[in-house]
Amino acid sequence: MSNLYDEYIGTQLYPIASTQVLYLHMSRSHDDTTNDNCSEPSSEISGLTRQVRRLCADGYRLYDSAEYRLALRSFYQAWLIIPKPQTQHIEAGWVLTAIGDSYFRLGQYEQGAESLQSALCCPTAEQSPFVQLRLGQCLWQIGRHAEARKCLFHAYQSQGENLFATELECYRKAIEDLLPHD
Repeated sequence: MSNLYDEYIGTQLYPIASTQVLYLHMSRSHDDTTNDNCSEPSSEISGLTRQVRRLCADGYRLYDSAEYRLALRSFYQAWLIIPKPQTQHIEAGWVLTAIGDSYFRLGQYEQGAESLQSALCCPTAEQSPFVQLRLGQCLWQIGRHAEARKCLFHAYQSQGENLFATELECYRKAIEDLLPHD
């Protein structure tokens, strides 16, 4: 598999994982041409998207090398260039997901949960099974099991077994009683 930069930045797709690349298609109307929630001209939106993609690509290269703290720096740089209110921009969902995933990898589950919960407030991010999975994992690790089970089950309903294939078994077992039995 090629690196995440090629998979994510070079396409019209929404990134939701680095080592196991899963995607949620972004709407073209929200990508490089228009943004109904902002009054900025499309050339500025396009410039913003390019800048965010560049910084995220740098972050994902570091993430893929297990340099999670350095990756966070790139992701936070991307966050800082998104105009307020950030959650009205599709790019914010990408960045907050990357931040939350990096915190998860660092074992900083509270911060991961906070970032991923914020990502759910961004356009299209609520449709991402990966955001639900990673949020559920963070919540599970901080003892918020009821909330975690909801997120994990939502992720499972959207993607099935494949999404859980490379994750610790405890996350699938957390929702085992909710799954259909053949």
